[in-house]
Amino acid sequence: MDYGRHNDPDLASELRQGAGREMAEEAAEDEQLTELHRQRRMTLEDRGKEMVNRGDRVSVEFGGHSFSGSVAAAGSDYVTVDGPGQAADIKIAAARWSILPLEHTESQSRVAGVESFQALLHETSAAGRNVRLALPGGDMVIGSIAVVADDNVEVRDVDDRRLIVPTNLILAIVRSSEAH
Repeated sequence: MDYGRHNDPDLASELRQGAGREMAEEAAEDEQLTELHRQRRMTLEDRGKEMVNRGDRVSVEFGGHSFSGSVAAAGSDYVTVDGPGQAADIKIAAARWSILPLEHTESQSRVAGVESFQALLHETSAAGRNVRLALPGGDMVIGSIAVVADDNVEVRDVDDRRLIVPTNLILAIVRSSEAH
């Protein structure tokens, strides 16, 4: 006698498909958990570099200022955003970042930036161009950075005054796109 043996091909096929669906669902769930775990470990530096790699468009709010554009570069503590006619190097920790839906437009060049915001201040000083330093409360200091010290910068404004600005107050460096 043949107890419990069925030679029903439809039943066997249905069982295989059911098992396949379960395995696919488990794999998708594992993938979601892995991505969640990865995101939980991300630092602000990681997020900045990820924005560069994806070519994100962002809207950024910092200290009473706002800026929008494409993420073009990132360092350890800042992100460079290219907007219409100007660019801003914004401290990552000083801003609220809104990542906008991607538009499939022409590719823009994106690069790793200089290592840190402090190094960027030195680079900006060496360029000798006028920039706007965004400060808390919507304030701006306009001029060229003459000297970069450990915790402050000296800015020569348009009236040739020497302004001393603590580095920790500088939220962003905004410059004309032509100054790139």
